[in-house]
Amino acid sequence: MSELPRHRLSDLLGMHVRFADGRDGDNVVDVRLAPGDRVRGQLQELVSEGLIIGRRRPGTLFGYDRDPQEGPWVIRALVRLVHRRTGYLEWGDVEAVDWEEQTVRLRVNGLRRLQPTARG
Repeated sequence: MSELPRHRLSDLLGMHVRFADGRDGDNVVDVRLAPGDRVRGQLQELVSEGLIIGRRRPGTLFGYDRDPQEGPWVIRALVRLVHRRTGYLEWGDVEAVDWEEQTVRLRVNGLRRLQPTARG
């Protein structure tokens, strides 16, 4: 029995998105992680919760997608303006990842509004 190829989460960054109706979307710019149920050693595992899709390169949100009170309001407003087309996909919205074609195929025809993550 051959093993399936392994991929890193960073391999998703920059992948092209294709909606269920065949339309092309932007690219994966970030992966949202959440604490999982298992603990490995002393660390709780992280699981992929969803993908952030937009036009910019990874890292350009500077964390402003995580906390609505992060930084000065002028900077927050500017980042929101620049990233107004950026949206969110839950992992369940993903139908398949084609690693060779560098494409994420979706079950949905649109993105969810990007909301700050909950802090625990």
